Amino acid sequence: MKIPVTLVVEGSEDLLAAVGSAALSAQVLVAECGTADATDTAAQMRPLVIVVPSDIFDSDPDGFQTLARDVRAQVMRVAADFDPAELEEQLKDLMLQAEAKRPSWSDNLKD
Repeated sequence: MKIPVTLVVEGSEDLLAAVGSAALSAQVLVAECGTADATDTAAQMRPLVIVVPSDIFDSDPDGFQTLARDVRAQVMRVAADFDPAELEEQLKDLMLQAEAKRPSWSDNLKD
């Protein structure tokens, strides 16, 4: 059984705390990394959502979108003045979208 993962790239302490709180509610693991390690970490962990501060995302939007597409994840771009409650709702919505794009292990049980 795979544990669902959310990957935070270059997150501040406040962002990591907010994602961590949301992750408890959503029952997912939170991993963090720097921009330089994002590709390798995403390939290894296969996150459902890649959370990126807006200023980091804006430095390479195509790169983050490509990375998300490659691992079948959703990108969550977060403003510096984010609202933790909105972040939690958006994270949950994006997790559901990412799950829908991935094959289910139960598909192997079908005849």
